[in-house]
Amino acid sequence: MRFVPRSPGNMVLAVVLACLVWYASALDRRERISERQLDTPVTLVNVPADTVITSDVPRFLSLRVRGPLSRLRALDQTQTGVVIDLRGVSEGERDFAVETHNVIVPAGVEVLAVTPSQVPLRLERVGHRRVPVKPRVSGEPAAGMVVGAVAVEPQTVVVSGPHLQLERLQAVPTDPVSVDGADSPVDTLVAVRSPQPLMRIVEPLAVRVIVEITPALSDSRGGRRR
Repeated sequence: MRFVPRSPGNMVLAVVLACLVWYASALDRRERISERQLDTPVTLVNVPADTVITSDVPRFLSLRVRGPLSRLRALDQTQTGVVIDLRGVSEGERDFAVETHNVIVPAGVEVLAVTPSQVPLRLERVGHRRVPVKPRVSGEPAAGMVVGAVAVEPQTVVVSGPHLQLERLQAVPTDPVSVDGADSPVDTLVAVRSPQPLMRIVEPLAVRVIVEITPALSDSRGGRRR
């Protein structure tokens, strides 16, 4: 009995596709195997909760790869990457080894080396602390007037950040309060600013600043002094 396929068109298409795959594979085998150096981005995953990385993180590492010349020519940073898994890492400083299984590359490309082979990282526990507010005043009051006492309400705010940085933090500044041309007290609401990128103001985000403007005192020679 002669075998007749139910869908001759599908069978022909399958044969054509198989031939194309075989041909592409044969081309890869015949093509010159080459090596290339390129930079690849670094991604940190599974950073433990309530911790933050306080050391510098390299944006790129250098890859040395091998593969068919056409594939290496078309290779760019969007197709590669280094992934460092921080799952279960505790607070402190340590070196993380970068091995070939940490590297993402397209099929047919082999990773020969990664430079540097270790990435030093420091993790710190995130804490909260109440810190004094230091109001900032800018400008010059009206002629014959000077800046007097400066008060702030509330006097402290809650700051979140790496606990070692929090321990060294003396105060947090406000946005500048302008007294340009003022001849009476300046009473205004201003934002409190984080002094470090890894710190943030929790609450309150703004405080009231009252700047007294008083007449300049005259000295014994008839002049003015502050």
